Amino acid sequence: MRIARWIVAASVGLAFSAPAAAGDGYPDPLAQIDPQVLFKGVVSEADVSLLFAYLRSAMLAASQGRDAPVPGELSQRAEALGKELQLRGTLAGLLILGAIEHSARQMLREPPPPSALPPAAPFAPPPD
Repeated sequence: MRIARWIVAASVGLAFSAPAAAGDGYPDPLAQIDPQVLFKGVVSEADVSLLFAYLRSAMLAASQGRDAPVPGELSQRAEALGKELQLRGTLAGLLILGAIEHSARQMLREPPPPSALPPAAPFAPPPD
């Protein structure tokens, strides 16, 4: 169960770490959320090896109709990674919220762009 949480936390972290394309000429505040920075030092090669060793044993156990025991080291590491990713996800969420606030304030400060449509004629009721 904890491994599933770890996988979900990693997936959510990756989803929220993708920078949005602004395209409006303003510097993108979401560019601060770089996946390399967000995940740097969290998951190591040893973690990947540990996870795949468990997956191999789980597949072999499943082929024999039994459950594979989850190694204690994997559970401990998944819990530690979950806490760290939760903290970093909170940071990413705060950065996204700051970017949204910045964009909203910027829109309120600037006049709306001129309309490409000609001005509308005043409404006149049809003649009787």
